[in-house]
Order: sequence, then C-alpha cells, then structure tokens
Amino acid sequence: MLGDEDTTAVFSWLRQQPYIEATPEGLYPHDAVRATLEADLRWRDPERYDDVRVRISLAGLRAVRAAAEDDALLRAAEWMFLFRDQGGPEDPYDWRAHPHVEDAPLRPGDVPGVLRMAEEAEGPESAAAVAHWVRRQPEAFRVYRYAGSATPVAFMAILRLGAPLPEDRAADPVIDVVWDLVAAAAPLGPGEHLGIRRFAVHPGWYQRRSPLMDLISRRTIAEEMRTRGRAVTFTVFEDGERWRRYLAAAGLREVAVVDVGGREQHVFGRDWRRQTVEQWVRHRARATAPPVATWPGDERDGDLPRAAFEDGVLEALRTWHTPREFATNVLLRSHLVPPGSPDPVTDLRGAITKALDALLVDPAGVRAHEALTATYISASRTHKAAARRLGVPYGTYRRHLALAKERLVEHLLRQPAAPGQR
Repeated sequence: MLGDEDTTAVFSWLRQQPYIEATPEGLYPHDAVRATLEADLRWRDPERYDDVRVRISLAGLRAVRAAAEDDALLRAAEWMFLFRDQGGPEDPYDWRAHPHVEDAPLRPGDVPGVLRMAEEAEGPESAAAVAHWVRRQPEAFRVYRYAGSATPVAFMAILRLGAPLPEDRAADPVIDVVWDLVAAAAPLGPGEHLGIRRFAVHPGWYQRRSPLMDLISRRTIAEEMRTRGRAVTFTVFEDGERWRRYLAAAGLREVAVVDVGGREQHVFGRDWRRQTVEQWVRHRARATAPPVATWPGDERDGDLPRAAFEDGVLEALRTWHTPREFATNVLLRSHLVPPGSPDPVTDLRGAITKALDALLVDPAGVRAHEALTATYISASRTHKAAARRLGVPYGTYRRHLALAKERLVEHLLRQPAAPGQR
C-alpha cells in the first residue's frame, strides 16, 4: 500500500488531470486510480484528505487569477473539478471542455438578438431592463454562440455597481431591491462595489444544465475570483427552487424575491467582507465544513444544531495553527463566545483549551487528551505520526481519537454559556 506521502502526491497530480480522453467503453482511464487513492486517503486520514483538497483549491484560485482572459474559464473549470461529486441539481459542476460553444464579448450586431432572447425567455419588462444595461454597461455582457455561427443563442451579464443611480433603479426592479438590501444590511465602503450576475438567458433550455450554462457558471466564478474591491455579490435565478440548495452550498443565501412583469426573480447574495474569496475556496474544499454566515442576519442566537456544533469542533482542531481559517469557525457564534466579544477567536480557543484540560479529570479522559493533543495541538504532520508519538498501533490510535472527539464535544456542549449568551 502507498504511504501517506505517496498517496498525497499521486492524488494531487490526478486532481490536476480533469481533461482525459474516454475509452471506447466510455470509461476515463485515470478515474479508477483516482477514486481508489481518494477513498484510501479519506479513510486513513480524513483531516489530511481535507487539507490536500484545500491546498489544491488554493492552487486553483491562484491559477484562475494568473490566467489570461481567454484562459480563465478553463482554469475555473479545473477548480470546479474538485466539486464534481458535490454539484447541485442535475450536477451543474461540469468540468469538461465545450469547444463547440463560444464565449465572447457583446458586439453591436448582437444587441437585437440579445433583446429578442430576453423577451422570449423572461418577458418584455425584463427585455426593457436588458436594453437599459446594454446602453449603460455593454462591457458587462457575454454572448454565447455555436462555433462557426454568428447567431447568439444565449447571453449573460455581470453588472458592476458602485453607487445607486435613480435611472438604474427606475429601469430595473431587481436593482432597485438590491440597493435597498445593501443600504439596510451591507453598506458599501470607500472604493467598494457590488457585483450582480443579473441575467443568464438561454431560451428553450432556460437556466437548466447545459454546456451554455456551464460556461456561464465558469464565467461567474472566474469573475468572483479575479475581481478586486468587490464587497457584495448577488446572482439572480427565476427557478429558485431548482438552484436554492446548490447556491446555499456555495455560500449564497436567498435574500429577496422580485416581481418583474409578473415573473418571480429570486436574488441570492453574499458579503465578501464576512468571508474573503481566499477563505471561501478553503472552506468550500472541506468535505464536512459547517456553514458560514455570509449575509448580515445569518447569525443565530443560542445553540447551534448538534451536527453543526460537532463540525465546528473538528474544524477548530484542524485549523488550530492557522488563525485566518480559525477566524471563520461556526463556533464563534455559539454559546462558547460572549456576544460582542472584542476578541472572539481568543475566547473560543480558551473555551476549547478549558474543555481539553477538563478531560484530565478522569483516567479515561487522559487517553482522550493525549490523542487530541498529539494530533492537533502538537501539530503532528500526519495521523500516523501522532500514533507513533503516542506509541500505539494505528488502528488503536484511530479508535482513541474518535472517542476523544466525542468526549471533547460533550464537554464543550456542557460548558456554561458565556456571559450574555442564552
């Protein structure tokens, strides 16, 4: 069997090979090897498995940011490959190339076709909003056509807005509502702007999975990763039910429903000041990461659900020595941290340290304390290294560690609420 270092190296390389020719049987040559190595690493060292995914996710972010404009969608697709098994409805995370579809800037000759598609798919009121934004921000539009054809078959627009203008609000009811949301919950600061993927139109296959929607998704993700100074992001879907769970997994919460000519437009938003892009790609890569409040008002008073609390404890242990990741932990809004704390990270670390020390009270807890300390606090490089440090067989160590985590969670759940918390 491969060792930890070998497994990690091969796994990392395979993660970078998403574009592989299929065999006549319809199989991908590397898929079986990749899946075997992935399952092996996940079973033997789940924390390290997540760490590998995080490193690859960050490498993907750097690749997207460094890419030329024409190459950015391919780099975004490679990053999306990490989530090929975690997609939303009908598996929207499709990493494959689509050479028969072109993604291009809006040209003046495209405008009549774009307006026709908008009216066909969303009605005359939406088409009027498209006409307004074509005049105001033509550079925000991307047009999709099949290779060899000059006829547009789909389009999208990602608007960049720095201040509310009366003419924009009057022309587009969605933008009118969005500015009210921003003013009430997430005002922009100096030099900041909001971005909104306002339109994604493909008549006849409207907002359902297709190569065109795959390219629109890649363009949206690449834009988020590459744009500086963006404080708030919104995206709009007419079929909110189809996309709600998928968008929630990506950190976008439904914040409004707007009537546009008798058709409901669902608006999903996030505040990048609450979780940066770098933090997001780390968090997104972790297999069991708890949710992060990415929109004002997402915070909940009182105790978290048990599953989210347990995930938060494990995340805190994993990121004990990486403060930037620790600072986004879901436990920061649990009963362990006083409301309005000037240093919530220190308070949370103190609560966990107190619970670890409490394990030493009984003999069985000593073993749990040793397993957790050797694995996380002393920063052993791997679980096998922690087992060697403790001088026990690896299988025994895994059993001790699993029980230790359960004991720690119970101690933390029983800790009295911090002053001011329910």
